Amino acid sequence: MRQLLYRSTAIIALSVGLAPALHAQDRIDTSGRLQQGDQTLDSGEFYDSYVIEARAGQQIEVRASSGDFDTYVIMRAPGGEQFDNDDAEDQGTNSQLIQIAPETGSYRIQVTSFDSGETGSYALRANVGAPTGTAASERPSSSASAQRHTGTLAQGDQRLDSGEFQDSYTIQGRAGQRVDISLTSRDFDSYLMLRGPEGSTFDNDDAEGEGTNSRLATTLPANGTYRLVVTSYQSGETGSYTLVSDEGLRIVATSGGGGGSGFGAGGAGTELVPDRPVNGQLAQGDPTLDSGEFFDTYTLQGEPGEQLVVEMQSTDVDTWLAAFGSGGYEVSNDDDASGGGGGTNSRLDVTMPDTGMLTIAATSYAGGETGSYTLRASPARGAAPVAASGPGRELALGSGISGTLASGDPRGDNSVTDSFQLRGSAGQPVRIALAADAFDPMLRLEGPGGFLVQNDDDPAGGTLNSVVDTVLPVDGTYRVVVASYAADGLGSYRLDAAAGSGEPGPGAATGAAGNIALGQNISGTLADGDQTISSGELMDVYSFSGERGQRVTFDMSSPAFDTYLSLLFPGGGQEENDDRAGGQGTDSRLVVTLPETGTYQLVATSYQPGESGNYAISMSESGAADIAANPRHGSGRVFALSVGVADYERIGSLNLTDQDALKLTQTLASTGMLADQSVTLVNSDATRENFIAAVQQIAASIGPDDLFLLFFSGHGGKQDAESFMEQDGSSETIELFDAAITDFELSRMIEPIRARTLLVLDSCFSGGFDDLINSRVGRMGVFSSDSDLTSLVADKFEAGGYISHILQQAMEGRADANADMAITAGELSEYMRTTFYRITLDEPLETTVVGAGGASSSGYQHIVVNRGGDGMAYEEVLVTLGNGG
Repeated sequence: MRQLLYRSTAIIALSVGLAPALHAQDRIDTSGRLQQGDQTLDSGEFYDSYVIEARAGQQIEVRASSGDFDTYVIMRAPGGEQFDNDDAEDQGTNSQLIQIAPETGSYRIQVTSFDSGETGSYALRANVGAPTGTAASERPSSSASAQRHTGTLAQGDQRLDSGEFQDSYTIQGRAGQRVDISLTSRDFDSYLMLRGPEGSTFDNDDAEGEGTNSRLATTLPANGTYRLVVTSYQSGETGSYTLVSDEGLRIVATSGGGGGSGFGAGGAGTELVPDRPVNGQLAQGDPTLDSGEFFDTYTLQGEPGEQLVVEMQSTDVDTWLAAFGSGGYEVSNDDDASGGGGGTNSRLDVTMPDTGMLTIAATSYAGGETGSYTLRASPARGAAPVAASGPGRELALGSGISGTLASGDPRGDNSVTDSFQLRGSAGQPVRIALAADAFDPMLRLEGPGGFLVQNDDDPAGGTLNSVVDTVLPVDGTYRVVVASYAADGLGSYRLDAAAGSGEPGPGAATGAAGNIALGQNISGTLADGDQTISSGELMDVYSFSGERGQRVTFDMSSPAFDTYLSLLFPGGGQEENDDRAGGQGTDSRLVVTLPETGTYQLVATSYQPGESGNYAISMSESGAADIAANPRHGSGRVFALSVGVADYERIGSLNLTDQDALKLTQTLASTGMLADQSVTLVNSDATRENFIAAVQQIAASIGPDDLFLLFFSGHGGKQDAESFMEQDGSSETIELFDAAITDFELSRMIEPIRARTLLVLDSCFSGGFDDLINSRVGRMGVFSSDSDLTSLVADKFEAGGYISHILQQAMEGRADANADMAITAGELSEYMRTTFYRITLDEPLETTVVGAGGASSSGYQHIVVNRGGDGMAYEEVLVTLGNGG
């Protein structure tokens, strides 16, 4: 889509890497090389990553140069805000960013290329300068990517009540966004005003405390549309000016804004009313795009969620239409598709965003075109009627709606959204379910007084559908928002509303689908008529109020089916368990340190769809035997034993499993986590002797606040074992280059290590190693499959195994959900589990189940995440990003 008006920072889904072999610092002067084997962006470009420290208000300058490829620089702030640059000059292959730091913390810098696959040497220089207000960073115009707008205050412009001429612009802003705007003029004493939602106002007369230039640097208080006014200190002053804003801000002229002669009939700033055509003219003196096209802008208002059609017709110019709204909403079109796609007319199908307002830009296909046009807005044919009040269509309990997330829908915080209104009363239990095959759905329920409940995943894992089951706190109208987990998620969905778990569901036993409390034992029944998870399992849901730091144990047993427990957190996280203590039985246990205060939901269900029968469930305070050490912030040092074998001689070779180990080591080293005593063993070096020596070397050096990370990617197997060692008569193995190591042998080897331990095995039958995790507090395991399942390779990700690929992404920083530069056990659990489910949503990993006596059947690979019955607390910090070891 052609960029109209003013180009904004490209927001693309990029991986967030950290500094290769660099500690966080305030200056970087180094050289590097993009090459085969480097980490890659999702779009295929190789990249190297660095970390630099800055305080809020300081100026960060980054420059990358290369004679081998066209460089591209990306910088991400601690809070996730992204800045990027392709060319330091209009042409050339060098890149430069000069940006005022919006917050204090570690900034992540990536050096990459403009096109995928480019390689070669580069030089990188980055430094942090003086804080805002000094000469070094006096104005945002120093940025090569800053947005620059020129205009003129002139006779005939609109006036303030006090008589000063004014030009006005609009900004679509979000709460917490930093804006830095300067206004300079040699002709008059400039004055800047910013007016925003909820009555917010910001004014500035002098940028330096005196002089004729003005500057506004502030944090926006709310989401919505802001009006920026360029005017003068004294009435009657006229002349040219330059308006400069930081690169992440789109500013659109709405009156004056570039010429003193106005915009002709129906010019910029005119309201566009549905079914009331406006005649306008593109003319000399109108504001222009960077590429030379004249444009007029209009304001279109309507109900949030309302669907409208905007049409521009002209015989003088080849028209082009664009629409901009809150949350990054942007659509544009050159030709009216209803007319066969040719001709000079344009048409836009738009959906009103949450603010109920769009800015419509009417321009031409080519620069310099002038002439008359007609602009019209009208309701879309077949669009659902919009409620007289509220956010959109009505959703009633006991009903359902089939809808579609489309590219023209209003954009929320992360993706495009649809919204509906639900009328409810205080104490009313509601259950809203959202299912989609084409995208990973997210569901949010908003209400009076700031009420908010949201959910990403359906209760029992293995599915990406969303469910909100809650009790409404007050009478009123609530807003149901349908969104996608991925920013680009689009497609059809089904939304259903019903009575919630505050009342027993049909066919449920007394006490089922109700409340549960400490010390309570409940007998229930899974039966036909119960609520179901989208994958078909029957379920009962229990609610309770929990306090942050409280430790609770849930036990579920049944003689009739294989039980499964899930605990849904108030903020959207989740814990789950299939087998008690990792054993092979049908009972389940969850031991959890509650990570937040609020209302939790405990889901009692079955391992397989269609299972039913009686069960018992209990909630108790965790006993002394279950209690883990208090959550700790470790030193940040990671002692890694990273092992990968692909070139086997004694058994069949594998593909890329050796690269899994090398890439993980590279990632850990680039983030500054990796301790010097770490060991990487691949292929013929990954012998049993070298493996044992590496464990002993790490055991002699590691401290209690460090992390021991044992990673293996390769073949896994099963061996017959005596029953006193293995209840099921078989022992699981990891297959090194020359020999196997069994689960009970590995348990003895790592026994001397008295540090927090993370065991990650990407091999067949690896879930059988979970006894190592359960045997001691402070251990966590991530396994690529259950103890009776084979694991598949992940060629499509250029990795030996799926778990290896996801772990590497996690350690790059993607598992840092709250962007605090640390990854906790809970964050890693959530990231590994949900990412695996997203990968396998469209293509379930069908594999082989190996039963007793070697009998085999078909099954599906699942990730196994075990924190040892909460022996590794949810908030335990495993790694600190960018912290040199």
